[in-house]
Amino acid sequence: MGNFAVPIMKLTDLTLLKEIKSGNRPAFTTLYERYWDDLYRMSYVRTKDKEATEELLQNLWIRVPENPDFVQTDETESAKGYLLKYMHYRIIDYYSEIKKAHNLIDIEAEGHLIPEMSDSEYFETLEDYDIKEIFEMINQIVSQLSSTDQKVYDLRILQNKSVNETAENLNISKKTVSNSLSATLSKIREKLYPKYQSSKNLASVIVYLEVLANLN
Repeated sequence: MGNFAVPIMKLTDLTLLKEIKSGNRPAFTTLYERYWDDLYRMSYVRTKDKEATEELLQNLWIRVPENPDFVQTDETESAKGYLLKYMHYRIIDYYSEIKKAHNLIDIEAEGHLIPEMSDSEYFETLEDYDIKEIFEMINQIVSQLSSTDQKVYDLRILQNKSVNETAENLNISKKTVSNSLSATLSKIREKLYPKYQSSKNLASVIVYLEVLANLN
């Protein structure tokens, strides 16, 4: 991971994407938080559906750490335009699926449903919570797990060990590691979602944990 003379929050998107490719978690978090509001507002204004919006965004943000190269940047090394356009087309796909399921009108012919994007029109207010509080609650949840599950979480998530390394360290199978992480993430979501379901910080945490849990 890079050592920066420039604070990570001020790095260009292109540099952040290069760092994400090398496994830099703060770089992922910085890029995520930089564009969460814009992408959420744009998507929500068009879908008018909170769950659909969150699912579309989760699919995007899971993809970024897995393959940062798919995100394109402009001459100023900004990815904003590309990310907005990417979500624009995912929303078209979303409406196309609804059309197929319910035999609705051709939404592409209805320009007012998916207009050209303008940042100034996106005004959905988002709840925001202290990410430290979220991590404290996650730590509390993990502390109540079995000894094996705690060790798997520590090695795989906190120490960023691979699935193979975690399995070898604990002398258990890779499947056991995966099952343990899946169960742990389910418990985290179950405990935190009632209070933090609209928090971009929780979404960031959950997306990143799930990406780590599924990478080798």
